[in-house]
Amino acid sequence: MKNKKGFIGRRIIKTGISVFLTAVICLMLNLPAEFAIIAAIVTIEPTASDSIRKGIVRLPASAIGAALAVLFVSLWGETALSYTLAAVLTIFLCQKLKLHEGILVATLTAVAMVPDINGHYLFAFVSRLGTTSIGLIVSSMINFYVLPPKFTPLIEEKLKPNFSLASKVLGETIHSILFLQLTQVASPSVKYEKLRHSTEKVSELISFQEREWKYHKIKLSEYKRFLKLKKANIIMQKLVLHLGNLQYINQPTQLSNSEKQLIINSMKSIQEIFEGKYMSMPDSHYALIHELDLRLKHEANQISKSDQYFHHFTSKRILYFELLSIHDSLEELEVDL
Repeated sequence: MKNKKGFIGRRIIKTGISVFLTAVICLMLNLPAEFAIIAAIVTIEPTASDSIRKGIVRLPASAIGAALAVLFVSLWGETALSYTLAAVLTIFLCQKLKLHEGILVATLTAVAMVPDINGHYLFAFVSRLGTTSIGLIVSSMINFYVLPPKFTPLIEEKLKPNFSLASKVLGETIHSILFLQLTQVASPSVKYEKLRHSTEKVSELISFQEREWKYHKIKLSEYKRFLKLKKANIIMQKLVLHLGNLQYINQPTQLSNSEKQLIINSMKSIQEIFEGKYMSMPDSHYALIHELDLRLKHEANQISKSDQYFHHFTSKRILYFELLSIHDSLEELEVDL
């Protein structure tokens, strides 16, 4: 978990620096620092690109909140109605103008301004908008220049355990299918849900890294490694899909002893590949896959010869098909890593 802690530490450090510099600038200019500090805190995003993009949205949103606060205080003073209308209309206008990322800062600005407006309406508006701008700009610059986030090591750290977890999910799922006695409501296992969520998290980190590189230089070696990790995660997404399909088999599967043994042997062979015990797939594994393919074709022929109503995909055919699909995905992984 070393990289993860490092990432959290970077964000805390950058938030602290942003708050300090924002407060120093505001105090030097004799401006209220609280609005600027709030803006500075919320502007520290996982990537510099997000800070800049959301900062551009938050500035006009804050202007809307400040303007509405000034308007309602000028009409009714510090009343419950002023607070309510300033908050509600700020949210409403930000939504209408699609300034969603700025709603929180804008609403806080509007509500917090109400008690501090003492007749100097234009000055209050300019002052609050100025302090908010200071916070947004300082945080964006800190996030851009100070300790820029690097997600590739974290992607690698999170991706590798997913293959081991996929192995456990496969074993648990096949065991459940083989020993299913009665029809039951199918639901994903806890391990499968954990694998799916972890894969989604890796995809999010990949997206973060791609956005971050729009603003920072990248080494060729790092970029090549990133592309391999990205391809591996795409393959993992396919594996999650196929493992997910197996989660919903809820009918007892009629298998002979030889068929059960083939399924178990194929499962164990795939598990060993998941866990990296082979540098490449052995001939014994391909022999099992060939047998699975023959069994799947045989099942298809048997169904086509039947005159009775049938489901195109029985639980047995789904089992064969998904194991073959998992193998195909692992072959892509073997080539790319």
